[in-house]
Amino acid sequence: MVKIAICDDETAIAGGIENLILKICQREGIAVDTEVFFSGEELEREFQKKDRYDLLYLDIQMKGKNGIETAKQIRKIDENVLLIYVSGYDKYLMELFRLDVFSFIKKPIAGAEFEKTLLDAIEKISSKNFYFTYRYKSEEHKIPCCEIMFMESCGRQLHIHLKTGETETFNGKLNDAEKQLAEGKVPFLRIHQSFLVNYHLIKSRSKTEVTLVNGRRLSISEDRQKQFSWDYGKLLGGEIDA
Repeated sequence: MVKIAICDDETAIAGGIENLILKICQREGIAVDTEVFFSGEELEREFQKKDRYDLLYLDIQMKGKNGIETAKQIRKIDENVLLIYVSGYDKYLMELFRLDVFSFIKKPIAGAEFEKTLLDAIEKISSKNFYFTYRYKSEEHKIPCCEIMFMESCGRQLHIHLKTGETETFNGKLNDAEKQLAEGKVPFLRIHQSFLVNYHLIKSRSKTEVTLVNGRRLSISEDRQKQFSWDYGKLLGGEIDA
């Protein structure tokens, strides 16, 4: 799921940008969640109190706090969100480069340019290394999600099985790990009360088990077979019968 914020004090333009995003993403099969804001102050408050966004469309000239001042504050909160500025003027370009802006779209918005910029941004977002983080012995640890083959719950401990064959262990609950991983870009599927599996590293599957790319076989519990089949089929792009 790509989370996108749109900020423009002109309602029609903000709505038009949102409609373009939804139309393109629906056609391309990209899961997207959009949220619209009509002032820099409102957007800044949202960044301070809730989950971050992957991509931000920001108008430069707005009533109250303009887009450049808003971006400066947002960069203090989130260094990773991709910024795409939308404006009818290009005199701000030099200032934008100082804010690590991904792209600049000029009003009136051209459909072809908008689509290319959006898809390029989503490709960059999807290619980032996203990390699973945990604490062990008062230290913060992080592991790239793409390196995790599966997680295994054993009592009060979680074992993270890596592609390298190594295993990391810490105290935690699989339900909490599942929630954290759901916010990332690498899909993990719950196949058992004790197993959470990286979808990309499943080599094959039957009704009752999955085989990972290293040959490891893991059981799918009976109560999760239907949901797993639905989730697996959705990721493949179509329904698969259990």
